[in-house]
Amino acid sequence: MATFRKRLGKWEVRVRRFNNKTISKTFLEKEDANKWARDVEVKIEKGLYEDLSQANTITLGELLKVYAKDVTTTKAGVNEEKYKIDKLCRQPIAKLKLARLTPLQIRKFQDQCSLVYNPSTVNKYLTLISVSVKHARQMLGIYLPNNPCDFVKRLKEPEFKADIIEEQEERLLLTQSEHSKANWLKLAIMLGIDCGLRRGEIIKLRRENCDLIKGTARLLDTKDPTKIRSRDIGLSPRVVEEMRKLPLNFDGRVVNCPSNDNFHHFYSQLQRWTGIKKTFHTTRHTFASRCAMKGWSIAEISAQGGWRNLSVLKRYTHIKAPHLSKKLGS
Repeated sequence: MATFRKRLGKWEVRVRRFNNKTISKTFLEKEDANKWARDVEVKIEKGLYEDLSQANTITLGELLKVYAKDVTTTKAGVNEEKYKIDKLCRQPIAKLKLARLTPLQIRKFQDQCSLVYNPSTVNKYLTLISVSVKHARQMLGIYLPNNPCDFVKRLKEPEFKADIIEEQEERLLLTQSEHSKANWLKLAIMLGIDCGLRRGEIIKLRRENCDLIKGTARLLDTKDPTKIRSRDIGLSPRVVEEMRKLPLNFDGRVVNCPSNDNFHHFYSQLQRWTGIKKTFHTTRHTFASRCAMKGWSIAEISAQGGWRNLSVLKRYTHIKAPHLSKKLGS
């Protein structure tokens, strides 16, 4: 039932229905109020009424912060995703109410970001918006007729660059790393090339989890989509030898590197010294490619490197044509 009352020269209308929350709106003309009330009553009776009251009170930025607290904190890459969310919250789109978040607004944001960031980064921002809206609809009970990101086509990302560290480049990197103030840098490069460890795994690796006699190590809290956040790996002989040379750290970690930024600083310095512009993550591509050419099975490479998806592992494995030619001739 709809009730009307005049307040301050305007008409306020309230629609009440059993088992439904009271819906109200204000109009300048009573005729408009009557029309709106009839329309709302019909939609409620048919079960078609869209209650956007909650979506009109929360902004995208506020939702992203809730998502960061509820979901991001449970992920292995919590710091990286929080950093992206903080940057996204500073964008103008974060000030929009969820009810006003349309595919057109998403496309405008996409176009603006593409002027500054590469397609991969823009797509990651869109994914964050999409999953946060999905969280609002499914877990927070905020009504939205659809997810606007579903109607926006992602940008085409450039073809993946197949790159590995050549043997002469590896020798140069290891030789020059001995002159760095970071006495752990040489070991870090060996762990990447020989053992396939990620940068974050190297920083978190603890001496107590390394068995230098057996040549094994246990990685804890690794980047793994499953609930099992640890895996056992093998250590190459030269990695074991280099570990024995390094002094023990007070915090128990193998490398005395406090953060990713510190790691990036010293590796960037090494890149300038050597003129080799390949990223540290290229060491993982080098590991997978060399293991494949040595005859390792897919199961062995996956167990050592922590890949659980074959399609992702294939992106890391770059077999050279001379190796294939040798195989054909054998």
